[in-house]
Amino acid sequence: MFYERILNFAIDSVVFFLGTVLLIWMTQNWVDPSQAKLAFVLIYFVYYFSFEAIYGQTVGKMITQTKVVSVSTLEKAGVWSILIRTLTRIFPLYFISYFMTEKGLHDHLSNTILIKTKPIKL
Repeated sequence: MFYERILNFAIDSVVFFLGTVLLIWMTQNWVDPSQAKLAFVLIYFVYYFSFEAIYGQTVGKMITQTKVVSVSTLEKAGVWSILIRTLTRIFPLYFISYFMTEKGLHDHLSNTILIKTKPIKL
């Protein structure tokens, strides 16, 4: 699961970056450039929170066929758990927790886990 997490992060980073650049370009006449850092954090939060709360997956997780579930039920995690998970990601250097355990700090604090999903049949 470690390699899926790295791939998820890479894919989500590209999607997030492209989305952020597009959004900043579209709103450049209305948003003060000094607010770019705040916009960056808000877009980051909205991206992870909305995708995981609605679908249980971000774009990266959809591609790697993984999803976020509750540890206790192995079903879709609740909104509160996703909120904790997303807020934890905002902390600088939270990724260091992966060197101590297979699960990230955001998984531990939110009582969630990443699992493989079944391939989608077209």
